[in-house]
Amino acid sequence: MRPGEISLATRGVLFLDELGEFPRHVLDALRQPLEEGVVRVCRAKASVSYPARFLLVGATNPCPCGEGGPPGSCRCSDAARARYGRRLSGPLLDRFDLRIEVGRPQPDQLLAGPAGESTATVASRVAAARALAAQRGVVGNADLSGPHLDEVASLTPAAEALLEAGLRSGRLSGRGLQRVRRVARTVADLAGREGPLDEQDVCLALQLRAEPSHLGAVAA
Repeated sequence: MRPGEISLATRGVLFLDELGEFPRHVLDALRQPLEEGVVRVCRAKASVSYPARFLLVGATNPCPCGEGGPPGSCRCSDAARARYGRRLSGPLLDRFDLRIEVGRPQPDQLLAGPAGESTATVASRVAAARALAAQRGVVGNADLSGPHLDEVASLTPAAEALLEAGLRSGRLSGRGLQRVRRVARTVADLAGREGPLDEQDVCLALQLRAEPSHLGAVAA
């Protein structure tokens, strides 16, 4: 038995482009490794465990033809769009820390848009945030859990009220709650803010965990 792609990506990035084109059973097989950090392969005469500590990044179009967003020239039937969306199950989506819908840029942004921050500038902020995580005894804030998360990602009353509203509305699951807290801790670290997480940190973390509009009705 040989390790597969997710074990080979351990301590690295596994990028799945055109996520909606993968068979659903293949995507759902990622759920257990993402949760436990190991892959177990069982055969009649042997059982092997491989490491699976990887960062999963996925990208998908809104529909098979790729034109489902504005300006709205989609050629897919409703049934085709529904089948495409159902490949991304709710439990799998719940395991993504960040879910961001990226729209098509406007022509003026492509032709004469302002320059963004340099890679070096962003990298320096990321390095500082990862240094803080190392001081907490973890590689990244994604590894924070249990009492350690409560210790370094405590909440102000306003931040706690935001999360409570998300739980009561069904927008957040118990798993999602912990993921949002870890992302909010990273948001504060990148901004250079220490101490309890405030409303601003949690609000941004929730915005970065948006439900993709083209999947909301079908990814149950």
